[in-house]
Amino acid sequence: MLTERQQTVFDWINDNLELPVYAEAYKGALDILNRKSSGYITFVSHAGRDLMNGLASAAIGIPGDPVQYVQLVEDFKDEWKDEWGGESYNTTEDNDENGHLIPNEICKKIKNLVDKHKEGRRVAEEKNSSFFTNFLDYPNEDNIPENLSQEWRKAKQWFNGHAHLRKDEFPIAASNEVELHFHNFDNLLYAAAASEIEQLRSIHEILDEANR
Repeated sequence: MLTERQQTVFDWINDNLELPVYAEAYKGALDILNRKSSGYITFVSHAGRDLMNGLASAAIGIPGDPVQYVQLVEDFKDEWKDEWGGESYNTTEDNDENGHLIPNEICKKIKNLVDKHKEGRRVAEEKNSSFFTNFLDYPNEDNIPENLSQEWRKAKQWFNGHAHLRKDEFPIAASNEVELHFHNFDNLLYAAAASEIEQLRSIHEILDEANR
């Protein structure tokens, strides 16, 4: 059962933002976290990661598809020749200065790979600040309090590192850490969902907690 604050967040995501998939993921993560079901650290981390990565961008329409590196490389890997570079190719000093003659079509595909990577990095940076600039009314990334952005980065990095199964068990401390990071993220969600007065109060509470 959701608390009053959590219900406020759920209703905001579900009704105001009209993103029921994210609302259900939020509710499900809280339920799993409360019950501590088998594998809950992975499931909660996965939901936390996707909420942090996708909620704001889905609400404002930032493209969410990741760069398809494998497909981009597949487009030219069979046409790539060893003599165009690599440790196995014995070049002369003249060759090093003049470079290698690579067909224009291959150059275009490599340029496309680099361009997609640059665009992906730009979108990733935009996503990182979009929660604060769109939901918490900070004009731009430079205006976000360092404590807030630091807590955001910590939670996101932790979720990313625990969202997938691995051979070894998670350390005992991971139980407390997943609760801490989801709690911090939940506070930010409530700050975004609450009224203006409550929003300011919640932000101050988050900053106070971060400073302890």
